[in-house]
Amino acid sequence: MLESAMDQVALSPHQRADAQRNRELLLMSAAATFTAEGSRVTMQRIAQNAGVGIGTLYRHFPDRTALFSALSHRAYQAVLRLAQASRAAEVDPFLALRHFLVGTIAHRQSLVLPLHGAPVTASKIDLGLRLAISSELDQILQVGQRAGTLRQDVNATDIIVFGALLAQGLPNLPEPTLAMERAAHVFIDGLRVTTSSLPGQPVSRAELESSLKTDQ
Repeated sequence: MLESAMDQVALSPHQRADAQRNRELLLMSAAATFTAEGSRVTMQRIAQNAGVGIGTLYRHFPDRTALFSALSHRAYQAVLRLAQASRAAEVDPFLALRHFLVGTIAHRQSLVLPLHGAPVTASKIDLGLRLAISSELDQILQVGQRAGTLRQDVNATDIIVFGALLAQGLPNLPEPTLAMERAAHVFIDGLRVTTSSLPGQPVSRAELESSLKTDQ
């Protein structure tokens, strides 16, 4: 650890920028490889697809846990930015949620997350990001619920779960992105107040977090 820190100090600003850029390129390639081939993909395969030697990959990420932790953290940050941008861009909660889900579809290949099939990793920082994402979505939902236009029996986890389902992709359809966007529109319309009731109860935040514990 000390040696690694000393190595960083020894690097020039230009070299550190190059190292950070190379790290991001590795994460982009790893995310694309995971999306295409699944969570059992090997480190060797990830390095091969990134066009680097396995040693280069291990210098940045010493094992699979470190790599998937970095991928999940990167994805949670992206989802939080998307949720924040969606709430800021649209006053209408239905348009804000549509913005969020369509954005999830657009970024699906970079979203390496446990709900998308990635390994579960333990991180208090990521827990904070998940809570922040839920808070943003809850605030969007509450606007419609207070106005009486959005059904009361849905919560942020419903949006997160549906977003995760969309992000799985539909590769065998002729226009998968269009099909997913149509599904998102149908889902959003289903959030409007109606006399029908939903089966069961929405998954709570505590239940979702329990499913993401690494000791399971």
